[in-house]
Parts: sequence; C-alpha cells; structure tokens
Amino acid sequence: MNIEALVVKIASRCNINCTYCYMYNHADQSYKSQPKFMSKETILNLKNKIKNHCVKHELKKFYVILHGGEPLLTDVNDLRYFLETLSSLDKESSINISFAVQTNGILISEEHCKLLNEYDVGVGISLDGNEKINNQYRVDKKGNGTFENVKKGIEVAKKHLNHPIGCLSVVNLEASPIESYETFKSLSFTGINFLLLDENYDTLSNDDIVISDLKNSNWLIELFDYWYKLDDKERLRIRKFEDIISYILGSERGTESAGKGENKIAVVETNGDIEPLDVLKICGEEFTKHKFNLATNELDDVFHSDLIKTYYNSKKYLAKKCLACPVNEVCGGGYLPHRYNSKNGFNNPSIYCKDLLKVITHIQNVIIDDIPNEIIEESGVKKVTYEEALEMIENNIPNIESTGYMDLLESFRKNELITN
Repeated sequence: MNIEALVVKIASRCNINCTYCYMYNHADQSYKSQPKFMSKETILNLKNKIKNHCVKHELKKFYVILHGGEPLLTDVNDLRYFLETLSSLDKESSINISFAVQTNGILISEEHCKLLNEYDVGVGISLDGNEKINNQYRVDKKGNGTFENVKKGIEVAKKHLNHPIGCLSVVNLEASPIESYETFKSLSFTGINFLLLDENYDTLSNDDIVISDLKNSNWLIELFDYWYKLDDKERLRIRKFEDIISYILGSERGTESAGKGENKIAVVETNGDIEPLDVLKICGEEFTKHKFNLATNELDDVFHSDLIKTYYNSKKYLAKKCLACPVNEVCGGGYLPHRYNSKNGFNNPSIYCKDLLKVITHIQNVIIDDIPNEIIEESGVKKVTYEEALEMIENNIPNIESTGYMDLLESFRKNELITN
C-alpha cells in the first residue's frame, strides 16, 4: 500500500459559502479548530515525509493538489514558498512533484498566474453553470451570487496562464445540461468534471434531492447524447464520460469514484494532520480524524487506520448488491462517501446506484455501435439494457456470499464508533 498523491489544504477557510459544501455546511465542523493557513514548519515536514515515502516505495513522480477552503487565500509569497520547497525534491532526490490547484477563481491575479506558470501548476476552477444556476448555491458570505466575480477571474487566467483551464461542476438538476455545457465552452474551459451532489443515506432528504426518479441519470444521459455527437474538434473533454468509456473498454485504471484499482490519495490538513478523503466529513463530526500528523508520523502510518484501508480499497470492498451488478468494474461501487449509512456503515451501494447503472448501460450500448468488432471481442463488452441489468442484479444477489471485509465496512456504524 502506498500513496501517490496528496490533497493539501494550504488554507482551511474560504472566501465564499457554497450552501452544499461538504467542508463547511455538513456534519463536520472541525475546520474551526484548524489553523487558517499551513505554516512553514508544516510545509517542511510535508516535504520530508513525501521524500521518505517516495524513496521507500521507489516513486519518481508524486502529485500534490492544492486545495482548501480556498487555496488562493494564501499570501502569494507563502504560496511561492510552498511550491519552491516541494519542487526542490526534484534536484535533491530526483522526485518530480506535479502540482495542481482547485480554486473558485475569484482571487486569481496576474501575480498568481506568473507564479503558477513558473511551477507549471495545473488550474481547475469551480463553477456550476450560467449566472442563474451558479448563483443558486455558490454564493458569498452575504448570500450574493459569485458568477460575475468568477468570470472576471477566468478572464485573468485566460490572459495570463500558459496552459488550459479545467472546470469542476456540481450537477444542478434545475439546469439544462446542454446550456451548462455551452456556458463552459463559451468561457474557454477545455475540460469539465461533473460531480454528483455529496450526500449519503443519513444526510439525504427528499427536500434536497430525489434519487429514486433517475433525474441525475437522465440529466447526464441528455448531456452525453449531445456531447457524443459533436465533432472531436468542437467537443470539450468531459472526464466522467471519457472515464466511463475507457472502463467499459477494459481500462485497469480508476478514479476515486469509479473504475478499478486502489485510491492512492490522502489529505493533509493545515495543521499537518494526515487524513483520508475529505468528502468523508459528510459522514459525521471528526469522522476523518485519526491523529496522524506530519510532525510525528510517516505517510505510511495512516494505513493503520481502518478508514484509510476502506477508502484505499473502496472499489474492491463492495456491498452484495454491487458484487451482483454486471457493471461494478465500471462504476467501482460509486463514491465511498455516498455509500454511508449510520446503521451499517459503508456496506451499501451508492445512493446514486440506479443513476450510475442507467448512465453506464446507456453509454455502453451507444459506444458498442461505434467500435470495431475486434475491440468488442477483446473487451468482452456486450449490450445490456438498464432493465436487464436490474434483473441480473436481483437474480445474482442470492448467490453472493458475505466476505470478511463486510465486517470492516459495517464497523463504521454510528453505535460502533461511539463504543470505540
């Protein structure tokens, strides 16, 4: 077991207040006890622990994603110190650090762009669609919409950054998927990663989102059908669709929420705490806290945590319904935070299970008509309708035996956590 990437919270606060934010507006409010910014001492500890980990596991490339909160709240000089300190690992130990930053875009300045260019930092900007759609949930501390300020930041980035800008967008069912796509295109994004709203069985309410009527899958399918018919030169990259296609065709790689393989990512908080996926904060107060810190621990120490082990193996440690599903190697059981229930921990399919199944079977059936027979034979992919897949799951479930890891998944029940 090893880590190949870290999401580093160089700032624990944000300059806006998105109403759906998993960091500030869900169950876990532990951010309030975190330092607002990462200290130079913690940055040096981070550098040394990355070095030790890469040397031990013979890794020559390591990924660092600057995150928050809002990472650009960090003073530009402190941001330079961070990038310079970690970049020095290349000269000292032949470890190449690849940087990216996820930002809401409002604070981007020409000075930021020069610095990000200097260290070849990839940039993603969060936006949910046009002004009306974005301003429903992505608001400032006074409740005002943020679209125009983000748009100004995008213009600065377009003018001064040397590389393309990606977009991270949460699906809004009130938006037209095609209008949203065209909005992103008009803003000169080169790629989009669409995310489903971060909810689980405990946080879900019928007022927030309906998961039984397949609205999310219908939204994504409408977008896919539009996107897939576009000429390659006109088409923006949509990571969710590209990933699903590659997994259908047998790719062995995966992301945190789909495909195969392990999740070799951890999070470092501003105080140096090493934690699993930060979206798991939606599962409860201090849910991700395990008392591992850069000051006293190596990165490998986090694998003593059952939660880290569960996250690391989340695409293998699946509920019975997932094991019975014909597309589980494509969806990977869905995003781990979306599987949580205080009654039985993570031993559940995703709350978006039916949506994922419908989207995947739709995409699979569309692309089969367009790929050569030899690839179809090699990958073993076959057409299966959504309804057929549901029937296969029901028929297969009785034949699925319980496995040892299911006890681990259920160990995160609320009563178990209180007892322990």
